[in-house]
Amino acid sequence: MNAWSIVLLVVAVLALGGVAGLVALYVAIRLAARPDRAPVRPISADGLDHYFRRCAGFAVTVTATTALDVDEAFARLVGRPYLSSLPFLSGPHWRSDARGIGAGRTMSGTVFGVAEVVVVDDPGREIALTGTAVCVPWTIRDFAERFEVVDRGDGRLVEWTIAGTPRWVGWLPWRLLAPIARPVFAFVLRHVLRPRMFRAM
Repeated sequence: MNAWSIVLLVVAVLALGGVAGLVALYVAIRLAARPDRAPVRPISADGLDHYFRRCAGFAVTVTATTALDVDEAFARLVGRPYLSSLPFLSGPHWRSDARGIGAGRTMSGTVFGVAEVVVVDDPGREIALTGTAVCVPWTIRDFAERFEVVDRGDGRLVEWTIAGTPRWVGWLPWRLLAPIARPVFAFVLRHVLRPRMFRAM
């Protein structure tokens, strides 16, 4: 095999790899449009604390302070598709106008979508949700998140805990990734609570 043949072979392999990558991306985006496709194990309201502390394969908690009053801070968490003002993210989108326990919503990260339902609703103080489904089967076993708002007089402290367990490899030490993931989630929380109105979504 001469040099020219090797170059052609490399170009062909790269071209096929590029086409395969584009097809995979297209399929992932199409799957993300159905975040209710694959059910996951829900977490009960009573089991949230234990799940966040010990049971979830991965868990991270971040906090942010805000000058928004309690009601407005809480409204940012339940009333707006706050992820939609960030690149490549969409949601949360509520399934109906109803809020409170049992209300469902969906979120998408362009190539992966999830569905969740409210299990704790204490307006102005706490909202917690458990995962009900994801867009791709056999990827996630369970997940949950909780927002808590505390009025400290001089400002409000918002705490966000998010946790989940991958299917099949949930036994791996995913919690070791928390320090890497924490700045990302902290940025999202600060973005949600920015006093300025969101940019157009």
